[in-house]
Amino acid sequence: MSRPLAEIPELGPLLGRFAASAPRGPVGFPLDDLRYRLLSGLYERFGQARRELAAGQDARAAGRISRDSWLELWREASSAAGDRLLAELERRFAVAQEESRMPADRLAALKPTDADRRTTRSRLEAAGIPLERMESPEAAEDLTTGLLHAAMALDASWERLGSTAVAELAAWDQDVARVRAWRRSTTPLWIVTALALVLAVALGLSLGGYLPAPGPIGALQRWFWSLPWR
Repeated sequence: MSRPLAEIPELGPLLGRFAASAPRGPVGFPLDDLRYRLLSGLYERFGQARRELAAGQDARAAGRISRDSWLELWREASSAAGDRLLAELERRFAVAQEESRMPADRLAALKPTDADRRTTRSRLEAAGIPLERMESPEAAEDLTTGLLHAAMALDASWERLGSTAVAELAAWDQDVARVRAWRRSTTPLWIVTALALVLAVALGLSLGGYLPAPGPIGALQRWFWSLPWR
């Protein structure tokens, strides 16, 4: 149950390193712009909460800083991270196909299915378990302490999001490598080459009179020897 709000503390000092300008997350899969977007959403909601509190709208103000509000922003960020991760997988498969020229039907069998995509998105969203398990800040004995716990849960969730994204990309490395290493079978080429060689030798022997020259080959043989060789 929400407690009456007397004052809403400044959010920045509570967020700690989550609000830092230093890069966070995987080096090869940057997510800082999504972190800044989430931060902007938090600051905006806290600003709205202060205005509503000043206007005597305590319940609305409490809703702005509640657990549900934090989770809503988290889900937006994790969804955007899912979009980015799946786009990165598409890019990696496309680059690998460009190198190997694997046919599209073979490539489709190795790329993520719709079910794989849903699973990836679910895993990224589930990185927010610390947020889901936390007590709603406005229901805590002390609002500042409740918000501090929420900030810690957000930071822990962001760490999990980064490690989950890295794990998801790594899980597809082997399939991307298979696409890159694929080579078209040379067996048909060797068969055609061997047949052409056999035909060429047979034609040469026929023209030279070492093999029978039936039909059109016989006519070609007679024409060949009618040429003024001497």
